Amino acid sequence: MEKVLADLDDVHQKILTLVTPMPEEKFSGRIVPEMWSIAENIHHVTIVENRYIDEIKKALENPNPMGALRRLFQVPGWMAEIRLVKVKAPTFVEPLNPPSKTETLNNFNKTRSELKKLCQKAGRSGMKSIRIKHPFFGDMDGLNSVIFLGGHETRHYKQIVETIGKSR
Repeated sequence: MEKVLADLDDVHQKILTLVTPMPEEKFSGRIVPEMWSIAENIHHVTIVENRYIDEIKKALENPNPMGALRRLFQVPGWMAEIRLVKVKAPTFVEPLNPPSKTETLNNFNKTRSELKKLCQKAGRSGMKSIRIKHPFFGDMDGLNSVIFLGGHETRHYKQIVETIGKSR
């Protein structure tokens, strides 16, 4: 579990290092009209993680483990970071009206802290004993779901880097 959480910390810190010194206008405004702003990317990551936190809590209260065969064939969570296939975010996680930069980053940090505490409390075996439904990848155990969240955040980190590159 420690390695998974360390990987989450790495990508989280990369995003913070990149965007913290950025002025509010560049952070919040769409640099390219058809691409999400940096604020929208981070707000989306936060919305998704909050949904997963809720799902993980529910699953830990009422475990419904995956069978060994299904676990063996679950889509690896790291696949989320591959940007070759463009996936439209479901409506319920669209980053509509992100708050100010300060609030967006505070929410981003608070959500990550809550996710890590939940994972540490459940432990590796607890996270592997639950099933979480992903709208695109299907059923994943809790540990793979957290790996997915790291891949998802990496995907958006790459998108933020691309967005910044287009602003030059």
